[in-house]
Amino acid sequence: MKILHASAEYFPYIKMGGLADMLASLTKEQAKTEEVYVALPLIGTMGKEPKWTGKEYKAILPEDANETTMAVSLLSSAKFLEAEESDVKLYFFDSELFRHLPSIYGQAEEHYRFAIFSYACYALSQILKAEVFHAHDWHTALSLALQKNSPKIIPSLFTIHNLAYQGDHPHWMTGFLKEDPFRLVTSPFDHNEKCNYMKAGILSAGQITTVSPGYREETLREPNGFGLSYVLNKRGNDYTGILNGIDAEEWNPDSDERIFQTYSVKHWKEGKRKNKELLFQEIGRPHLPLDVPLIGLIGRLTYQKGFPTFLQAFLERRHLPHRYVVLGSGDTETENAFFHLSDVMPDVFYFYRGYNESLAHKIEAASDFFLMPSLFEPCGLNQMYSHAYGTIPIVSRVGGLKDTVEESSDIRFKTGIVFEPNDASSLGYALERAKDLYFSTEIESVVKNMMNLDWTWTKRKLEYDSVYQKAIELLK
Repeated sequence: MKILHASAEYFPYIKMGGLADMLASLTKEQAKTEEVYVALPLIGTMGKEPKWTGKEYKAILPEDANETTMAVSLLSSAKFLEAEESDVKLYFFDSELFRHLPSIYGQAEEHYRFAIFSYACYALSQILKAEVFHAHDWHTALSLALQKNSPKIIPSLFTIHNLAYQGDHPHWMTGFLKEDPFRLVTSPFDHNEKCNYMKAGILSAGQITTVSPGYREETLREPNGFGLSYVLNKRGNDYTGILNGIDAEEWNPDSDERIFQTYSVKHWKEGKRKNKELLFQEIGRPHLPLDVPLIGLIGRLTYQKGFPTFLQAFLERRHLPHRYVVLGSGDTETENAFFHLSDVMPDVFYFYRGYNESLAHKIEAASDFFLMPSLFEPCGLNQMYSHAYGTIPIVSRVGGLKDTVEESSDIRFKTGIVFEPNDASSLGYALERAKDLYFSTEIESVVKNMMNLDWTWTKRKLEYDSVYQKAIELLK
């Protein structure tokens, strides 16, 4: 089967969140049995130089290339450059719209830039004669609308990674979608008096998935549907929740070259202690004690991630012996609060602003607990990484977190600590339970439970295969 994915992110080239990791690990698994292609934008700042093959492909179909609109002109001068990543073929969209961008998001005219990219992905699917077209999030959603209107429809799948980001734009900004080469009737995509790209993907795809069964159920109701629950309910029979998986080669404490010392489930205690000691040295806190709980937090500092709840719980539980290491960037107010704590409480709190892949691995390996106070979380990957590294996740009871972390009273099934979202008291009590667990004999059983879990893509790849077949059957 020839599968073409269209995405704004792909690790290690462009990474802003979990989408990059998810797609890289999924396609790596798919490529074991299928022909797998990924269409990506080529931006100015890449995480890795692609391994180019020298092949180039057009970004516009011949029947659309003779028109005279600005969009046609841009697409005619752009091209896809082919590269290889293991057994996956990557196609980077080389266009003046993307070429000089320092990062993929937060730029002006995203409504136009991603519309052009979506058309190019649609064209590439036709040129490569893909058998399944799989688009991810609002950035490529319009490619599904184009696919639906094509004389040569390719079976399609749309994966929602985060419904909070919908690509909704005022109508006066999206009038170009009615012109060549798009020629779309956009009225079905109207939502709250805007043209909503996410809605376009939901209405146009043959099948729809999201990244956990728990998040699927949450998005069918407001407020977690972010205004689109009614559309998802209409497509309910075509809407599936499939948990993300992780790359067990990329995230494996027994072979991870990014951490200070590798370790296995047999030697997790010694491995964590050594990684903690060396992490404290690297961050300039060599005097911090090694025999108290270290809690790691990594993520985008946005409203979704629930950091204000954490800050309140932290201040209310200052008596606890925990130390904290935080890696992330985002909301200025949250960043400033973390900088302040790092300055006035250096023996308790350390904050690194930004993202550092190597440091992320070191924090996972050194931490005893990993905190995810999300208000909502489509899937989450860090709790799975934490399981692999013997780092006990402390998570809110939402989305994929509640699907993957169980605080069972039966120690044989306990894989973390769970609290209620947006509730500082509940989180505070979870931090108390973390202290008790750390100093108890139960911790060895919990760590072994977690490190023996299988969060790889083997089973989940089969679930995607099943959804692909449903999309194919719809067109027969």
